[in-house]
Amino acid sequence: MNGRVLIAIEEFAKVSRAPVEMLEEAGFEIIWNESGIPLDFTKDSELYEQSDYVIAGLEPYPSSFFEQFKNINAISRIGVGVDAINIPAATEYNVKVFVTSDKPSVAVAELCVSNMIALLRSSFEMSTNLKNGIWNPIQGRDLRSCTVGIIGLGSIGKEVVRRVRPFGSRMMAYSRTWDDDFAAEYQVERKTMKEVFDQCNVITIHLPLTEETNGMIRKDLIDSLHEGSVLLNTSRAGILDNQALADAIREHRVQGAAVDVFDEERDPYPYGDLERVILTPHVGSHTVETRKAMEEMAVKNLLTYTSLNDANDPAETREILAYIDKHSVN
Repeated sequence: MNGRVLIAIEEFAKVSRAPVEMLEEAGFEIIWNESGIPLDFTKDSELYEQSDYVIAGLEPYPSSFFEQFKNINAISRIGVGVDAINIPAATEYNVKVFVTSDKPSVAVAELCVSNMIALLRSSFEMSTNLKNGIWNPIQGRDLRSCTVGIIGLGSIGKEVVRRVRPFGSRMMAYSRTWDDDFAAEYQVERKTMKEVFDQCNVITIHLPLTEETNGMIRKDLIDSLHEGSVLLNTSRAGILDNQALADAIREHRVQGAAVDVFDEERDPYPYGDLERVILTPHVGSHTVETRKAMEEMAVKNLLTYTSLNDANDPAETREILAYIDKHSVN
């Protein structure tokens, strides 16, 4: 047996049994989260105590987790965000943390662009009206006539650009790193954050949540949005002032928003009573194809990491170390 893997995420291998078979074929014992909800390491400590590795979802891993469970060798996260994991603590206790790199990019981008169009055409609002017996055609706008601002031009932001370009929209972006070749190919103008909010009427956020980005999109930026603009967030809730955005929508200073992430998971506050907001329960990457790919990569990350001890020659070791470096965050 190569070790015991805790599947901490509440839903795993529902789409395909391939990731389970990968673990079994490699000789791992699997410990399941059978609760149907995310694990809490303070209440479910017995599961963690039995494990060597964790396949994780959105459950938290603060510094106290690593202080308590020194038996854990690696955490492989299904997804790309690690704001729920204390990375310095993981590094201090020699716990490797992996992510599934760019696997969610296409699914998140497709949700984002579909919501752009739904917001601009008010299709979700008219659907609700009709179901309530209200015939109220709402005049919409073409995406091609809008200036689209992308906050964060990483893998997901780039996939959004690739899908918006055929519509003919003018595109601007703020990004901490900049790919000149990509921007030139897709005609994306580099702007400051303030310029994006001043000049764009469709804005979509694609940043990781870090100390630098936490609260980056403040009330003054939201207040500078044009009347009739829409804002979309499929990244992390902590990046923007949700109350300020909700107030702007309620006061008709902003046309609407699409929100997939919330300050408290499973709680849509402060958007729950707003008609002109599309709310989704953190499903940016929740497609059959993406889920399968992420689960398989999460397993592959662990298998590759544990294979390091069995590497037979320097070339193989270098290849494994290169893979680990690419897919880990510490």
